[in-house]
Amino acid sequence: MMQQGSDQAASLRQGTGAFGVKAKASTCCLAVASGKGGVGKTLVTVNLAVSLAHLNKKVLLVDADLGLANADIVLGVTTNYSMQDAIFRGKEIREIVLHTPYGIDLISASSGSKEMVSLGTARMAMFITDLLAFAAEYDVILFDCAAGIDSNVTSFLAAAPQSLIVTTPQPTALMDVYALTKIMYQNDLCRDIGLVVNMAEDDKQGEQVAETLNAVMQRYLSGKIDLLAVLPTTSDVDRALKKRLPLVEMLMERDVMTIKFKQLAQKIIDRHLMSEQRGINADSLMKGFINI
Repeated sequence: MMQQGSDQAASLRQGTGAFGVKAKASTCCLAVASGKGGVGKTLVTVNLAVSLAHLNKKVLLVDADLGLANADIVLGVTTNYSMQDAIFRGKEIREIVLHTPYGIDLISASSGSKEMVSLGTARMAMFITDLLAFAAEYDVILFDCAAGIDSNVTSFLAAAPQSLIVTTPQPTALMDVYALTKIMYQNDLCRDIGLVVNMAEDDKQGEQVAETLNAVMQRYLSGKIDLLAVLPTTSDVDRALKKRLPLVEMLMERDVMTIKFKQLAQKIIDRHLMSEQRGINADSLMKGFINI
């Protein structure tokens, strides 16, 4: 079994997935996670996806929260099919993809479903093969991971060359971010880690959060996390959720939140272009689905 894993890893380093699929290096792949729930992770992911579409990027958003999927709610759309339909009911990837009105495509998970628990490796391998082949059509793939540090979350983080961690200035949220990044560094899951500080009083508070995290990470992990965006607390978030609209679609182009998400989107693209590691790690992606 270890030999098989070594062979798969070697094939991935050569640019070919473990299941015979060659990763598309030009596709930007990003996993968005958080140490704890309630920090606005899915809201950030959805609005980042829409902002990337505003930059004329073809975006695929995969709701990788296999237990509590809600990206469709934030987008204000209704999905007829989920990834479970592709895995268990014979649907093709193209059939389960929802084309949203905002220029992004969505693959949703079924909220509260435990069907994935009984998933076999062979069946999952077939789905991953189809997903990677299909994903090659896109400029950007975003995985909206579940909150926390479970193995299904860290597997998605390992699969993506870039990771984006969402937090708030609350001490409990910061402790959970450190716990998550500690696991990422100790297991060498991903070193290209960006930070979004959500619900901040102002930019200064967000910068202080990043400085605090980096001081601890540099001391104990010899690592760092790059501050990519500070998002202020605003009542517009609640208004957008009630209207079932992405925040950046509800607001004007000159609104501060719209500008910040556009800047974040551009930073993600720029970091991808400068990155040495590209493409999706198929082995880790499969583990992400299996380890629920």
